[in-house]
Amino acid sequence: MSPLFSGVAMIAQIIINITAKRLQKAFTYIVPPEIEAQVKAGSRVLVPFGKRYEEGIVIAVGPEAGEETAYTLKPVLTVLSPQTGAQDEILDTALWISKYYLCNFADALRLFLIDKQGLAREYTLGLGKPDYAGTAEEEEILSYVRSHDDALEKNVYKRFAPDLVEGLLAQGVLVRYENLRNAVAAKTEKWLVFEHGDRDGVLMRKRKQAALLVLLAEKGEVPLRELMAEGFSRDTAKKLVNAGFAKWAEREKETTYVDVAKGKDTAWQLMPEQKRAVRRIQEGDQKKTWLLRGVTGSGKTEVYLRLAKDVIAAGKQVLILVPEIGLTGQIVRRFTARFGDDIVVMHSRLSKGERRNNCRRMAKGESHICIGARSAVFTAFADLGLVIVDEEHDGSYKQEEAPRYHAVNVARRRAAYYGCPVVLGSATPSVSDYKRALDGTYGLIELSRRVRNRPLPQIAIADMREELALGNYGVLSDKLADLLAETLRAGKQAIVLLNRRGFSTFVMCRKCGYVVKCDTCDVPMVYHKAADGLRCHYCDAVKEVPALCPNCGSKYIKFFGAGTEKVEAKLKELFPAARIVRLDQDTTKRKNSADVIIEAFRQHEFDILLGTQMVAKGHDFPGVAAVGILAADSLLNLPSYMAGERTFQLLTQAAGRAGRGDVPGRVVIQTYAPDHYVIAHSKAQDYAAFYEEEIKFRRELAYPPFKKLMKIMITDEVEQTLWQKGNHLYDLLCRHKDGCGDEALEIVGPYVDMIKKIRNRYRIAILLRHTDLSAVKLYIRREAAFWQRGILIDVDPAF
Repeated sequence: MSPLFSGVAMIAQIIINITAKRLQKAFTYIVPPEIEAQVKAGSRVLVPFGKRYEEGIVIAVGPEAGEETAYTLKPVLTVLSPQTGAQDEILDTALWISKYYLCNFADALRLFLIDKQGLAREYTLGLGKPDYAGTAEEEEILSYVRSHDDALEKNVYKRFAPDLVEGLLAQGVLVRYENLRNAVAAKTEKWLVFEHGDRDGVLMRKRKQAALLVLLAEKGEVPLRELMAEGFSRDTAKKLVNAGFAKWAEREKETTYVDVAKGKDTAWQLMPEQKRAVRRIQEGDQKKTWLLRGVTGSGKTEVYLRLAKDVIAAGKQVLILVPEIGLTGQIVRRFTARFGDDIVVMHSRLSKGERRNNCRRMAKGESHICIGARSAVFTAFADLGLVIVDEEHDGSYKQEEAPRYHAVNVARRRAAYYGCPVVLGSATPSVSDYKRALDGTYGLIELSRRVRNRPLPQIAIADMREELALGNYGVLSDKLADLLAETLRAGKQAIVLLNRRGFSTFVMCRKCGYVVKCDTCDVPMVYHKAADGLRCHYCDAVKEVPALCPNCGSKYIKFFGAGTEKVEAKLKELFPAARIVRLDQDTTKRKNSADVIIEAFRQHEFDILLGTQMVAKGHDFPGVAAVGILAADSLLNLPSYMAGERTFQLLTQAAGRAGRGDVPGRVVIQTYAPDHYVIAHSKAQDYAAFYEEEIKFRRELAYPPFKKLMKIMITDEVEQTLWQKGNHLYDLLCRHKDGCGDEALEIVGPYVDMIKKIRNRYRIAILLRHTDLSAVKLYIRREAAFWQRGILIDVDPAF
């Protein structure tokens, strides 16, 4: 090796931060002495890579080993940003994610970054042949480039014919330049810093400046924005600086995103079960995972608050995961009311600046509680002391895009590094987690009573077959309509759940049976009355409702099925005086809109809250006396081994919103399958009985938790190529079966996926099943065929 620098050279192992699937290894670079102090594990650096410059993430730094090699190491060029937090833990967790969920290391590391790419690339055009004489059209392009020192390539392409621009580039008349910009610089703001007082009375007749100096002397330093809010102008501050009484400083901008709750949340007397729960977790194995199964309204949040208080008192930090931050403003309000501004919130709807600031506060130990949705599990910590996963059963904790991680698994992995407990809370825990608790892998704590011994809601079943026989063809049963009318007369609130948005779920020709489908996805389009059009819920494509059948030309086009829009129209027809609000994806597209709707309903600005499963997630509405659940059996018909579990969880959670105040709750479940065991146990609110039946089914059919699953999705725009790929992967896996131990690896497929085509890409799948998938994972990681474009691997699929 020919070292570029004198003395003992430092080298860095660096992962290149690009998305190439096969780029699995680290590359070695030499670290120049002038930046050695900044280059540490976790730092983001700029390095030469091939003929380009790329962003890299340092995973290890050490002295040069000294062995001779046939090549010269390239140098790290500069540090884009240092990283904070326990980098050893972050790198270890990222490596585990890459191995367990079969993604490359760079993809796993990106999960921990606010800015997934720290380099912003901008391309400009310049003149390569200044004396070139072209056509009139070409001269117009050259004149534009000549008059703009930094002519952005994208602007040139917008203004002129692309083929002419490309021709000039091909001839070398125009030259393309790449400009790199560090996009991860922290946002800063001006602060005014006190230097000295007015010892000579210079400001005696300058009242505004004198008042500002008094304030500054008291506080030491103040952000300019706060001074302006106090009535001081920028000019006044500038004059104070020019006179030498103060100086300017740049500070990283603090962002605010959570309003501290009005008033204080006072800790109330715990019930005996809650006391035992807190004591067991505090006195138990601090490295243990605890499953806290408490019936709806049993006060799990108060248990979380007590645990968090003691952890913070010990100087440690708390991570609280919630299913969807927009729908759980209640838990944020409870914690801010109890702990003030010691809380940060992390979720994808915050700006990057807000997320950077929050992450920095946690990494430096300036804040002690982080509340967030799934991605908050990747926040950097100074010293993590407790992890809480609220509504741990919720499917939103599983990431649907690569890397397809599960936040609960990642949380447990991170907690193990810090040696701290994990609390998984739910009224309806996942079947797999409950089995782990019964087996002793997790600690099991149960809260069987609601706070203040309030009763669970009374649940009635409305058999929709009987409703049809009696001539009721509407979306609301007579039983539910009567309950809503009675609730409104009593001045109480109600929730109505239908897990389908839109007005009608599909449009069909009654003459030939033609169903209007999306042009690029193999799914029926949903009619949205507000937009007066059809929409695909997979690719968001829209089209008009056909006046005539596109297949047979008949005029017998009819709307079938009911969505939340249709139910809203029916409720307004039946209860014209009621104030009704709808909560679904169509009404919550703006930032914080879900929380605004939920808080308005909590303040009784509305009488009926109608929505999809969003209305069933962890809300505490004291005024809700009634809940109606429509199409309760719709999820039961999905081709998924989890259909029964998902249905029981949704029905029980939705029913649990009723009766949390002084008035007992009542619930009506509408179904066409009243005798199904899931419906029966939901009516009885008997999780244990449901679990016993469900676990027998799982054991008999070898589904999780008894076997592990892995789904390999193959997608392609050409159906023939798709099957060729799928059959090739199947053959490879069959040859590998002997390497999976005594038990045979079960390979199912390739088969057409539940949705045949999405966004013009056909989809087939292969399902792998085994008690331990470690061996086949190692094989897949080594085999190039599994890393080609269009191959998606889902470990522990939630289907």
